[in-house]
Amino acid sequence: MAQNMRVSRHDSRSAETRVTVVIPCFKQEVFLFECLNSLVAQTMPAWEAVVVDDCSPAGMVNRIVSTYNDPRISSIRHDTNLGLAASRNTGLRAGHASFSVCVDADDFLHPEFLSATLDAIERRGADCAYTNFQCIGLSNDMYFTHEPKSASELAQEQWLPGPGVTMRRSVWEAAGGYSTDLRYNEDWDFWIAALQRGVSVAHVPRPLYFYRRHGQSMTAAQPENAWITREVILKKRSAFFAAGDRAKAFRVGGLVESAYVHRTLGHRWRPLVLTARAVAIDPKLMVRESKAAIRRQLRLVRGIERKVKSTIRQIARKSLFNGKGNGHNSLETNASIDWDSYAPVVHKQYGHLSHDFPVLEHVIDKTESRSVLEIGCGSGRLVPVYLVHDLPTIWLQDVSEGALDLCRQRFFCQQQIHYFHGKVQRIPISAAVDLIVANRVLQHIFEDGEFKELIKHLTAIGRYFYINEAGIADGIKLHNPYLKGRDYVEVFDRLRWHMADRGELTAEHGMRQSWMLFAKREK
Repeated sequence: MAQNMRVSRHDSRSAETRVTVVIPCFKQEVFLFECLNSLVAQTMPAWEAVVVDDCSPAGMVNRIVSTYNDPRISSIRHDTNLGLAASRNTGLRAGHASFSVCVDADDFLHPEFLSATLDAIERRGADCAYTNFQCIGLSNDMYFTHEPKSASELAQEQWLPGPGVTMRRSVWEAAGGYSTDLRYNEDWDFWIAALQRGVSVAHVPRPLYFYRRHGQSMTAAQPENAWITREVILKKRSAFFAAGDRAKAFRVGGLVESAYVHRTLGHRWRPLVLTARAVAIDPKLMVRESKAAIRRQLRLVRGIERKVKSTIRQIARKSLFNGKGNGHNSLETNASIDWDSYAPVVHKQYGHLSHDFPVLEHVIDKTESRSVLEIGCGSGRLVPVYLVHDLPTIWLQDVSEGALDLCRQRFFCQQQIHYFHGKVQRIPISAAVDLIVANRVLQHIFEDGEFKELIKHLTAIGRYFYINEAGIADGIKLHNPYLKGRDYVEVFDRLRWHMADRGELTAEHGMRQSWMLFAKREK
């Protein structure tokens, strides 16, 4: 394998290193900063991190690692794309510690993750430990909240996480590493091999692993032929599946899963064929599936009820923030809005969405920007895009000190970020930047006079102006009285700016958004 990878180390590691953190990375560089920041913030500092660049096309993993100048962090690059299993094995082989944990590049850890899992292993005499998974991004669900289950139950469901399990190095060695012939369910296969050898598991009932759900995440799409992968695992782990009904449960589950995926893709006959095969193996499946369908319908009804209640709460919250019904919701001047109290709510709901990252990356490339000012930055949702483009100057403005504090906590390692609290008009014109970013913020300003003053000041600072806003064409006023749509083309035309680019993007949950890029007219 040595001829198929390149290693970059920044210093020798300490002999006292306790945990090797392995971070496979393929096309996830934009999230890597937050992942590495969460390691630097660990309360247990005796760790080493090996970032495995699985031949990402951008080839910037080593540059990102080098910005930390931390001897605990190194990178290895595969010359060809080998997959998740091979990347984990590469990192684990390079590690020196007696404990290890695999972390996906788009996830991150609570500061107490390493200390809590190590304590659980040592205090309970276990071989590995996992925590609750707190989803971020498209979902705020909680996963893996259960206590450890049996080996037989592992044949029915993967109750151990793939990433985010701190384990003794001997667990990985005993299991024979991750199977490189699998590109799906390699986690499940690994834990089957481990539990087959009597590995003991501990659970820390705290949400200490933050699991990102987004359109490009590896779990966003399941392969249509998952049942074939399970057949490979059945053959590899025949001794494990020889006990009881493990083989039947595992095989039937794969057929049902694949049938579901085909059904969601709109295929007509393939779901029927796969379901028929599953029923032939387990005739009782039809009864269980009927009961499961009823449970799904009940969950759907409860979900609708929760959505209605959530909508009512949001309307009430917006009415409260609207300032006694005066019709104004200005980000700049409405003193009745307690944005500091609202900041954690906004952060939890929107702070880790990444649907518009590709568009903003396109804008930065198109404008060849080296500096940016984002107004209404909130908790720093867009900051990873600025960092991955290695912008030397990043200005972030928000009227909420609480939101800026959240941003500082997330990106405390990045010294090129400058924070500005208060009204945009107080930013000096001398702070000239290449690109100004207004992302769903201008539409909150109702007063036209205040809006014009703000835009006039900003256009005196920047060369380009990126807006991802709901305009008049989107009919925003018709369905949301708390947002105001404007004709931004007319607004910028009056200021002698022209449209340089525009388009649409698909936001979270399928909503469409318009974006525009304006530039100063040449004299």
